[in-house]
Parts: sequence; structure tokens; C-alpha cells
Amino acid sequence: MAERHTRLSASDMSSLLAERGPIHVHVGGTVIVAGKPPPFERVLSHVDARLGLVPRFRQRVTKVPVGLANPVWSDDSRFDLSWHVRHTALPKPGTLTQLRDLVGRIMSEPLDFTRPLWQIYLIEGLEGKRHAYVSKTHHALVDGVSAVDVGTLLVDVAEDGTPMPVPDAPWEPDAPSPRMLVAGAASERLRAPLRAARTATRSALLTPRSTAQRVRRTAEGFATLAAGGPSAPQTFLNREIGRDRRVAFVSTELASLKAARGTAGATVNDVVLTIAAGGLRRFFERRGERIPNHIVALVPVSVRRADEDLELGNRLATILMKLPLGEADPRRRLELVSAEMTRLKASEQARAASLIIEATGFAPPTINRVLGGALSRPLTWNLVISNVPGPQMPLYMLGRRIKAIYPFVPLSPQGHALSIGLLSYDGAVNFGLVGDRDLLADLDAFASDLGAAIEEQLAAA
Repeated sequence: MAERHTRLSASDMSSLLAERGPIHVHVGGTVIVAGKPPPFERVLSHVDARLGLVPRFRQRVTKVPVGLANPVWSDDSRFDLSWHVRHTALPKPGTLTQLRDLVGRIMSEPLDFTRPLWQIYLIEGLEGKRHAYVSKTHHALVDGVSAVDVGTLLVDVAEDGTPMPVPDAPWEPDAPSPRMLVAGAASERLRAPLRAARTATRSALLTPRSTAQRVRRTAEGFATLAAGGPSAPQTFLNREIGRDRRVAFVSTELASLKAARGTAGATVNDVVLTIAAGGLRRFFERRGERIPNHIVALVPVSVRRADEDLELGNRLATILMKLPLGEADPRRRLELVSAEMTRLKASEQARAASLIIEATGFAPPTINRVLGGALSRPLTWNLVISNVPGPQMPLYMLGRRIKAIYPFVPLSPQGHALSIGLLSYDGAVNFGLVGDRDLLADLDAFASDLGAAIEEQLAAA
């Protein structure tokens, strides 16, 4: 099969399989930009000029006949840019609350699987002489770490809008025929086990002792995951969710979070997780709920190597992290979180999770579906917390400075009504909160609780 038709990885497939009934798993973000918005026609031409840098954005998921293999990413012969790039405006006065309500409604609509799995909205009329963009991309198309890179392809580093170099060749769709898909699938099924065996044998022969140790440690990690990891208590955050979403935003300074690390070796990510625990503790108190000793957060961890070229698709493993809600002292909470994260990094849990995904790449789609369901059992965790580092310099969209970027992390199926996404940008750390619209009508109250937890943690430092 031509290299242009890339097979979906097992991790990409797990994202597709999570899309069931009303549940959608697209990621995205809200970008707030200073100044008057450009003409929509200019936005269209701007995006069109950059698509040559991200060919996957002109590709859709194409199934292989009779399910011989995972689907492929193939060119969409009816690609329509105006369907993907859209234009709307807020009613006056254009408050941030109105913007958040619109973002929630946009993110509540599933993407069309017969087209490339992304959309961008230009939103006019935001108060304070600002406008916004909302991006929506299916998780199978791009993970959080790549999403930052893809986002920077659509913006400018220079304020004067100096264009980045793009391919000159015009785009011509190359959609595979059903016969080509079947032939490619059959060929890959023959080659994959042999390729895997050769790689494993070569590695074992070169470093037999190291290989044996990795096998033992990874087996221990598999055992931990099979046992379900830490127990997740039943909470009001873990009820059956619907399609509709609401969002909220919180911001703080990156320098403040760095200062809050203390002197005991804690990381910024440890501080972020500690703040999340503090905010959730306040939220439980506000609702009159019993505060559990801990809840479990699913924390994505990038397994991209620094030397890897940018390629769309998922390169994430996940760990199950206990957040000590029962601890009232913010200093002690940070100590507990830092110690737990250190323990997890040494436990091979992340490696085991990554190898499960890699191993399923050699399995037929039916087995992928079973494994995907097993790894998303209800109450293995209580919520998702995703922290992605972004560019620490100002960026521009068509000569207008980007003021803030708030991420959107999808809700996990089977009873997970809240997610917390973070993105650092230009000296700030921006929290994007996502909640089920019906179960978390008080999401704004949680945003206030999270803000109070930030102040508490900074004061404790």
C-alpha cells in the first residue's frame, strides 16, 4: 500500500472505539486573540495555505473490506475546506460566559466520520476588542502533544505575519480502491509478526540481561494494570454522562507554579496535580459530599521521543494517580503527590500501558475492541487530568496576538463527568475544565474552587 495511506495505530483505534452512542472523544481548544478579527475569506486562505504541512487534515478514516485490518487514513476526494473552517459571532455584549456557552455547544456536536476529523471556528464579537478561534479535532487524529505542534503550524511566530514555507505542489487526492485496501491488509498481516520477531530477537541478543530485566519489570506493570491499579471510589463525578458539555476557564502564572515546587524535588506537574486535589476537595465540601481519602486521576504521559519527527497519531501512555483529597494541608498534599508520582515512574506502570497499546497493533480489530473495553472499565479512575507544555513565547494569528489558549479534554465514557486540561503558554498556565452539561451545572463553582486552591498552594509555598 502506498505510504500515503497510513494504517491507524492501535492507540488511534482505541480512540475511535471509545466513540459510542452519545459519547464523543474530540480534543480541542479555545484561542483568544486581541484585536478585530480578519475577514473570514482571509482565514480560509490562511488555513488552505498551511494544509500542505499537515496532510492528515485532508484525510479521513477509510475502513478495510470485511475488517481484515485496522482502517487507514486516506485522502478525502470530496474535501471541502469551508465545511471544516466556519464562522460565527457572539451576541452583544460578547462576554466570556457567552463564549464558554458557545464552546460547550460546539464541542457537544460529534464530528462527521465520513470527512477529515477536524473543524475550526472563527468567533467574532468577544468583549474587550477581542475575538476567538475554537478548534475541534478527533483524538484518533492527533494526541495532545502533537496538537500543540499542529496548532503552531496554523499560527505565526512573527507579528508581521511573515509566512512560513509551505509545499508548492498542488494537492491531488489519492484515495485507495477496495482492492488496494485488501491487498495492503493481507501483506501487512504477513509481515508484522516476522518484523516484530526480528526486532525482539535482535534486541535480546544484543542485551540479554537488560532484556530479561525489562521483561520482568514490564510483567510487574502488566500485573498492576490487570489488578486495576489503585481503587477508585464511587463519587458524584462518576455517573452516566450524555452528549452535551459545558466548559470553564481558570488561569495562573507559570512562574508562580514553579515557585510553589518548594525544595523537596517536586515538579510543576506535581504542583498542578496537588492544586487539582485541593480544588476537588473544596468542590466536595461545597456540594456537601463526603470527602474520600483519595480519588484516582488518569494522567496521560507522552511516550514520544525527543528525536522523533512530528507525526500525527497517538503516542501516549497513561498512569493511574491517587490524589489525596483527604489531606487538608496543602504542603503535605504536595509531598504525598510528589512521592506517589516518583513511585509510579519507577514502577513501570507507564511502560506497561504503552506496551499494551503497542502489542494490540498486531491484533485484529476485534481483539482491539475487547482490549479497549477492558482498559476503559468504569471506576478504574474518577477523572482525567492532562497537562501539556506549550510555547513560552507570544504567537500570532494573521498579525493579531494570541492572548490565551484553553484546552478541551474529552470526557471518558462509562461514567466520568469531569476532565481537567492544562496548557502552558507565554508565561501562563491555562486550565480548561470540561463537564457533563446536566451532571455538572455548577462547573463554574468548581472553577472558583480551583482558583482558591491555586491561591492556597501559592501561599503555602
